[in-house]
Amino acid sequence: MQLYHMFMDSYGTCQQTSFFHVPEEGYLVHAKGSGQIYQTLRCSLRFRTQVDKQLCVKFNSFRIDDCSVHFKVFQENQPVNFGRQPSEDCLYRHYGCQDSPQTVCSTDSYLTLQLHKERIEAQGYSLQLTVEPKVIQTVFSDEIIMSLWFIVGVIVAVVVVIVVLAVVIVICCRKDRHHGRVFKQKKNKPRSGGQGRLLEAGPEPSAPPLDPGLEMHQHIVTSYGQFPNEPPPPYEPKPEPV
Repeated sequence: MQLYHMFMDSYGTCQQTSFFHVPEEGYLVHAKGSGQIYQTLRCSLRFRTQVDKQLCVKFNSFRIDDCSVHFKVFQENQPVNFGRQPSEDCLYRHYGCQDSPQTVCSTDSYLTLQLHKERIEAQGYSLQLTVEPKVIQTVFSDEIIMSLWFIVGVIVAVVVVIVVLAVVIVICCRKDRHHGRVFKQKKNKPRSGGQGRLLEAGPEPSAPPLDPGLEMHQHIVTSYGQFPNEPPPPYEPKPEPV
């Protein structure tokens, strides 16, 4: 991958009156104080990329020993007046002596880098950074994606619950219809206890049967009362008195 090199100490580069379009390979920006007369107090480089992308600045090396030197990152409002320096109202990041930045990304497709020296002879600084485009990833878009996934999950859960309830209702209705069409004859179960045995076997005798070989005695009485078992004598009319 070939990077395009750019120097913030070059007077011609710093007087550019248009945007530098950042390709996929990106730009490699250099700045090193030498105190030469051709250097400028302010050098502003304006970059842009595609609308659906953002610009990220990766600080490969960053050293500012002279606190009169400042490195600034701007997000300028459109349209940009190339005849003027960026307004402090559009300041996005500000780095000075003893700072150690790593990476900073814009929130849109435009970004302006500025090297500001209070003295032209300042030499105590050296930096190298990479400017490259990336697909915009914002917190807002992430929240939208998470919200959409949450809504989809809720809808799927509701559909599953409805399907389960429908299946349960259908099964219960089928069971009810099946029980209504078929009639089973109930079998009378034998009653338990002594009453059940009495109904099945008939009444039991209150005493054991008599032996037919035994003779009947006169003292045996029937259940009708105390009467002899032999028939009464024949009727004889009473004699008339003489």
